[in-house]
Amino acid sequence: METIRWGIIGTGAVARNFARDFAHAKAGKLVAVASRKKETADQFASDFDIDLSFVDYFSLINSDQVDVIYIAVPHHLHFKIAKACILSNKSVLCEKPFTINHKQSKELYDLAALREVFVMEAMWTRFNPAIEQVYDWIEDGELGQLHSIRANFGFVGPTDAKHRLLNKSLAGGALLDLGIYPVFLAQLFFGKPDFIQNQTVIGDTDVDVFNQILLGWEQGQLASLESSLISHSPNKAVLSGSKGYIEIDSTWLMAKSCKLTNINNHESVVEFDFPGMGYQFEIDEVNRCIEEGLLQSPSFSWQDSLDLISTLDEIREDIGLYYDGEEQPVDEHDIHDHHHEHHHHKH
Repeated sequence: METIRWGIIGTGAVARNFARDFAHAKAGKLVAVASRKKETADQFASDFDIDLSFVDYFSLINSDQVDVIYIAVPHHLHFKIAKACILSNKSVLCEKPFTINHKQSKELYDLAALREVFVMEAMWTRFNPAIEQVYDWIEDGELGQLHSIRANFGFVGPTDAKHRLLNKSLAGGALLDLGIYPVFLAQLFFGKPDFIQNQTVIGDTDVDVFNQILLGWEQGQLASLESSLISHSPNKAVLSGSKGYIEIDSTWLMAKSCKLTNINNHESVVEFDFPGMGYQFEIDEVNRCIEEGLLQSPSFSWQDSLDLISTLDEIREDIGLYYDGEEQPVDEHDIHDHHHEHHHHKH
């Protein structure tokens, strides 16, 4: 098999972390980067020993030097760029959230199926060895019946109103950037929820800065989840069942250890020693899938991605938070405003 050649679109912090971890991937070569500024693209290329740097995203997308493209630009651009990649027959690993809503995601996955192009949402946590260990423990019945998942992800975020996390025109807010992780963890084990309750604090820039989400399932499981851009949080996850509980330490979504405590309080700790932050594991998965001719990863499928975004859509609908170009239910406007007073507190 020839070396799979990777390009990166975007040069922010996430792209840098990804490029740094790429050195630890089993295969593939990082050959290209694109940024809107020449200096930034050139600097990134020299930092990570990348041969090609482009000032225009579409030059990279159309380059015959690249097989797979990692998209790490603000959320609102994911749809447009991923669509161009698929139409150019490039495999895609797109940062989460894959797009800003179910409708956009569905259109891209349908297009990928039509064009027979590999596409994956970059839910890197799914491939983290500690998460894989937790998954195996639960599959093996170590917890008996799994009843409860509690997880949070929060930090004291930026204060600059133009920052992508706070900027409504860039599809900012705590839910899509941070809340997606706890919701992912809950759905990994329980599937799409049957019931959703949510409390949200809206910040000065009209995006959510703090969410508490309660998900429920017909079979009796519950998940209590939190995401925040205003609190220094423990960022731990706990999964509780009839035979024991599992704790994933801070920061759980990129953990290097996990602990199983059984009903007799006997503890088993598993620790992993891997370099970097762990982006290499999703890179390995993409390379494996492409080599095997798969269009999607069985571990984080298109349907998993669609189920995840549809839960986030529902929560945003409850908040009354819509981004540019999204259709909102006009006739219910009065209800939504009334609804705001009950549920949503200004920060």
